[in-house]
Amino acid sequence: MANWLCPLLAQHDVLLDLHSFNAASEPFVMVGPRNNDGPLEPFKHEEQERALARRLGVRRFVDGWLRTYGDGVQRRMSDSSELQTVLRYGMGTTEYMRSTGGYALTLECGQHNDPQAPEVAYRAILNTLAFLGLIDAPTPELIAPENMEALSMVAVYDKQHADDTFSRNWSSFDPVKQGEEIGRRIDGTPVLAEFDGRILFPDSAAGANSEWYYLTRPNPSF
Repeated sequence: MANWLCPLLAQHDVLLDLHSFNAASEPFVMVGPRNNDGPLEPFKHEEQERALARRLGVRRFVDGWLRTYGDGVQRRMSDSSELQTVLRYGMGTTEYMRSTGGYALTLECGQHNDPQAPEVAYRAILNTLAFLGLIDAPTPELIAPENMEALSMVAVYDKQHADDTFSRNWSSFDPVKQGEEIGRRIDGTPVLAEFDGRILFPDSAAGANSEWYYLTRPNPSF
């Protein structure tokens, strides 16, 4: 599929990638990095991408995916010849779109069975087309900063042993307080939150030396 999809993406300028998810939570949008010319994810369309994100009709925004994923990969595989291959595993459709000179957003529209999720997706499609001037419709209003929740993924934590366990059934965006117990290692050592934030993508089924969960911080400069 990638051999068909990637050339198609490369011929275009903007991608809105629509998803749903398992946990019961509100919709959110994953956005790309700040403008930069670094080796991991160089980018030059921060302003346009974030302007579109704030017009999709959702209030929660998350950035920092590829950087944080990459930190975990490099920690696990710093001496491996497969490092660059595994780093590319974290590159999905939106990251590929940015790598070809465009910009892109992943919109998580809601829980799989949420009857409102299709409405979230449809509204976002219409708002995107209007923002880009592709339909005859007013430009959607920009969400006010005081109505936004902007988060940055800043750390990924690994299972060291397959029998490391969570201390409760965590869901994405559950809040955590510094010092709160998140899980325990197989030897009983508690795994504590290093700072106040929200947990993201907890995976109780993760194997040893695999990503277990991410932590986010508020991002007031979004």
